[in-house]
Amino acid sequence: MPAQDPAGEPLYLIATIRPRLDRLEEAEREVRALMAGTHAEPGCIFMELVESDDDPGTWTMLEKFRSRADWEEHMRTRHVIDGNAALADLLREPTELRFFTERPAP
Repeated sequence: MPAQDPAGEPLYLIATIRPRLDRLEEAEREVRALMAGTHAEPGCIFMELVESDDDPGTWTMLEKFRSRADWEEHMRTRHVIDGNAALADLLREPTELRFFTERPAP
């Protein structure tokens, strides 16, 4: 298990991304560019893009950051700001974010 950030608990995030079906390739390029920048961040433990066999037009981003503070810093980075702006016209609807914390062992 990766070392925990002393500033807080690890933060898990599931982002549901619904790209415009007529602009899938453009949307994926932007998402992959955003991911490349994020993978270089010290607070990012993992960030993976997956899709369901049942709904290939909807993507799910699975993410883990050392802490909420690291995720908040991530949201202020240039690659996220620019990436979100570039994605604005490439999505059918805003990305849905769901946050989770680790369930402690008994």
